[in-house]
Amino acid sequence: MQNKISKWEIGAGLLVFFMFVFFFQELAWSGTVVAWGYDGAGQTSVPGGLTNAITIAGGAYHSVALESNGTVVAWGDNTFGQTNVPAGLTNVSAIACGWYHNLALKNNGTIVAWGDNTYGQTTIPASATNVAAVGGGWLHSLALMSNGTVIAWGDNGWGQSSVPAGLTNVMAIAAGELHSLALKSNGTVVAWGNNYYNQANVPSGLTNVTAIAAGWLHSVVVESNSTVVAWGDNTFGQTNVPSTWLKGQNTIVAGAGYNLSLQSTVILTGSGDNTYGQTNIPQGLGSVVMQIGAGGYHCLTIATGSPPVVVTQPTNQTAYINSTATFSSTATGTPPIGYQWQFDGVNVACGTNSSLTLTNVQSSNAGNYILLVTNLFGSAVSSNATLTVPPFLFATGQTNLQMTAAGFKFQVEGAGGSGIVLIEASTNFTDWTPILTNPPASAPVQFLDSSATNFPVRFYRAQEE
Repeated sequence: MQNKISKWEIGAGLLVFFMFVFFFQELAWSGTVVAWGYDGAGQTSVPGGLTNAITIAGGAYHSVALESNGTVVAWGDNTFGQTNVPAGLTNVSAIACGWYHNLALKNNGTIVAWGDNTYGQTTIPASATNVAAVGGGWLHSLALMSNGTVIAWGDNGWGQSSVPAGLTNVMAIAAGELHSLALKSNGTVVAWGNNYYNQANVPSGLTNVTAIAAGWLHSVVVESNSTVVAWGDNTFGQTNVPSTWLKGQNTIVAGAGYNLSLQSTVILTGSGDNTYGQTNIPQGLGSVVMQIGAGGYHCLTIATGSPPVVVTQPTNQTAYINSTATFSSTATGTPPIGYQWQFDGVNVACGTNSSLTLTNVQSSNAGNYILLVTNLFGSAVSSNATLTVPPFLFATGQTNLQMTAAGFKFQVEGAGGSGIVLIEASTNFTDWTPILTNPPASAPVQFLDSSATNFPVRFYRAQEE
């Protein structure tokens, strides 16, 4: 026991945590997975094209999704092979994540498990047939049998795998870090395992429960009147139920030290630990959310929406030095839509709107511009739009273009100060001779060609190099 306690203390210091299991129900819809929160192992970097998910689950640093065709997708940390989905795994109806292991329930009532097996948590008992639901804790696993009984296996250092004798008529299960919960058909809750923070002390009089969730060291339930009740560790306020959760409650899930709520009015909110932004709900997740899940310090949802589509492409622009150029584009898709202009592949700092205005254009601004459009459901890229910055303009007017006794006087406008100003002269537009190499200048350049009268005709051009 002492060795295991030491391991638990070390794990807590490293932000090791439990993952809530979200049980699959037969649903007719599928959608896109959206994730947020801690992403140290890529657990919130949802694989592209994952748009047919029907259920989700979060592990310590990894995520798993079940697609409508009965296959499983996993991503994030793979230290124990937990994202190596077994080859040929199909006909899956439910999934669950433990700390570093996963459970998949097949249509025939059998379980497939993979990942960390240090304590035998992925060694499926022979009795695990006719299974109705699965759950994964830190180092142990649970299975709800179709006859309403529960079996458990894996680590049992705190009694989390010692199912209470005579436990029957169970309709839902949840596995915490070191404790387990069971919801009976009469609306009562049974808990066992570690109780250091009273997470296994079910409040008296709790008799009308319809849903349960187990966090790292706390427990949460929803009663039939939509009231949420939580108990156990309250280090992050995870058992302080917000008053806004008392009505219209539909779904509750629990992570390490936080809770996530999806209300019947399709309002998604979080409470408790927010160290990694796990309770900062992404803007736009409202009526499109169909399901929620919680990992250690990251959250998952399945939502329905449309990825962005660029409907109006930006067009090529020409702008002279010191003038203004504007690119614009339009896009459709489920809001909110984010915009990011890029110049030759690099983000433009001020380019976060559907239009981009460049003031005081310089020759260094010439190049290709594209618009990257994103929302919660994907991204799109516009076509290239090229900005052309022509050479300098010669200022017109009697005072700027003037033949004098000393020679031909003229002024070049728009020097940007980014390079040497070169003025050249020619008599045939083919052979050009430098007549001025001026240091960088950011003001109009005035020049007197004293040899102009030596030629019957002379042409000039100016450029910044």
